[in-house]
Amino acid sequence: MGFLKPAFITATGFLLATLHIGVSAEPLLKVSKRPDGSTLYWSLEQPSANGKYGLFLIAQGSGCLPAVKNTTIQQAKEMAAGYAVLLVEKYGVTHSDSPEEQLKDCSKAYVTNHTVEQRAVDVEQIVEELRGADWWNGKLVLFGGSEGGDLVARLAPRLNPDAAVVFSSGLGESFAQVLKSLVPPHVAKEVDAKLAYARANPESAEIWGGNSMRWWADVVDRVPVNDLLNSHAPVLLIQGTEDKSAPVSSGRVARDAYASAGRCELTYWEYPGYDHYMTDRDGVNHRGEVFKRIAGWINKTALNGAPGCISGAGKS
Repeated sequence: MGFLKPAFITATGFLLATLHIGVSAEPLLKVSKRPDGSTLYWSLEQPSANGKYGLFLIAQGSGCLPAVKNTTIQQAKEMAAGYAVLLVEKYGVTHSDSPEEQLKDCSKAYVTNHTVEQRAVDVEQIVEELRGADWWNGKLVLFGGSEGGDLVARLAPRLNPDAAVVFSSGLGESFAQVLKSLVPPHVAKEVDAKLAYARANPESAEIWGGNSMRWWADVVDRVPVNDLLNSHAPVLLIQGTEDKSAPVSSGRVARDAYASAGRCELTYWEYPGYDHYMTDRDGVNHRGEVFKRIAGWINKTALNGAPGCISGAGKS
């Protein structure tokens, strides 16, 4: 399918850029069984210090590259100092997979079964398996970029985290509302028909735009900020104004939805001139410094609650 240009593929969202960083401690590679009998791969990287600590989920974006091999996730672990880091692989992805193209060279099981909702169910299963662990102090932090941001939004009302971070994901509008603005004009012409087909065929493994129709059916009309509003978890939403995959307009709609509802749980950071990966107009990447700032927000929020709720008189 020749129309699958980078702008269209990234419109489905991913946090997969390659970095050159130091090697972290080896995570513990785990497997569980889903109710359908398939194998669910996940990993846990615990702090070296003894005692109790919190759980920090890092949710990757699009594609079938294993989270344990995603170098951006390795950088994101710097935000999780003092936490056990949980990575949950997608349906049809194993720890040892090495796709040459992480948006195309994916297993049949991945293509057939991967959806954001399936990811949410999988994470819920692993978190429940970990509950009661003697090392877990009960604190839970969720972090997700692009597609992983949609996942975090779905998990917030289900897991009631102490802090949730959504990175370069928009979340204020559905794909049906924004997709035409994210793709080349010749692709935009077929968006309505393709999305209608996905709605009518929600179990189809037919591929369009790098994902199955089943995946599209799952996300097409869903407005992720509504999931967040069903939770009272403190949320940090980070958006670059030059993001071509998750438009800043969608992030602003999410911000305004909290304000319109009179809610205090959202913290919104908008970075002028930064793109989906926090790279500025001069080509300089600022993801490391943004992650450092996020870490400060997490540490304060997980301890004290949503900053906006604390400062507002009469709010809890």
